[in-house]
Amino acid sequence: MSNSGSHPSRLGRYVLAERIGHGAMGDVYAGVDDVGRAVAVRIGISGDLRVHQQARMTGQVAHPNVVSVLDLGEDQGRPFVGMERLDGVPLNPAVMALRSLDARLELMMHICDGLHAAHERGVVHGHLKPGHVFITNDGAVKLIDFGAGDGRPDAYAAPEQVRGGGASTRGDIFSAAAVCYAIATGRAPFASHAAVVSEQPPAIAHSSAPDALSRTLFKGLDKDPARRHQSVNHLRAEIEQVRRSLRGDVDRVIKAAVDRYRDIEALVVQRRALGKRLGLPGIDKDCDARLARLAAAFPEFAHGDSNGLGSIDAARASEALAVLQLVHNDVLTEVSVLQAASGGRR
Repeated sequence: MSNSGSHPSRLGRYVLAERIGHGAMGDVYAGVDDVGRAVAVRIGISGDLRVHQQARMTGQVAHPNVVSVLDLGEDQGRPFVGMERLDGVPLNPAVMALRSLDARLELMMHICDGLHAAHERGVVHGHLKPGHVFITNDGAVKLIDFGAGDGRPDAYAAPEQVRGGGASTRGDIFSAAAVCYAIATGRAPFASHAAVVSEQPPAIAHSSAPDALSRTLFKGLDKDPARRHQSVNHLRAEIEQVRRSLRGDVDRVIKAAVDRYRDIEALVVQRRALGKRLGLPGIDKDCDARLARLAAAFPEFAHGDSNGLGSIDAARASEALAVLQLVHNDVLTEVSVLQAASGGRR
């Protein structure tokens, strides 16, 4: 059966709807299988079984960070593959670069996790680039299109591939480092595939990545495969170490901010007591309003302590500490004035 002559309305056990993608090996359509599950169906070119070869590669890897292949078949000479339906968008480095460093590091680790699972099964991606990293609407990271290269290297291909060599795990490590570089900076490390062979990537600004992360990515981008990380898991481990180190720094700033918040609360209590002793009208109302404004500005610190505040990123933690220090200084000055007015009594 045909859908207005544009594409089949049904293939095997799949009912097809609109086209949702296009690649070197054929179009991808939204579909539903015979149990009502939403799927994506890639239809290859008649007689071209590369789409099946790619599906068999991907299907060997069962991992949360790799798209799931459901089955494959053929209809009137046209090969097709049923896959997990992904609702979201391909990775856009320029958009990702606007997210917190912690979020970007987590994304890098998920990419490495998917590649490591593939390498453990003897599967090489061979063409990793931002367009082959899919971010679902609920934030999941999925590697897609294993082995989908069209023979034309791009700015994310390893130099040995650009020179005509085959895909390899070390080549995947280079491509993973290149994608991570793009996530960190918002741009590809090389302007073209020719530059991959002859040029070095621009240095990464410290505002985009700490020095330890830059060293890790440049190691992965080494022209010599032997000088790259021994495995993608080694690349992931170094990225994770950077994240842990930064998280430790952030945790210390968060603790300092929480401590400063509690100091302000204690000073407001002291200010209230001094004001009452001096008979200041409206002191209770004023102190209550001060505490309410403090809680509204920093709700994450209003209850509990620094435990459970791990979702706060470095920028928010530093900003909070700076503002809380200013508020602390203001309230401390007010308390000092009231102490002087009361004869120095606390």
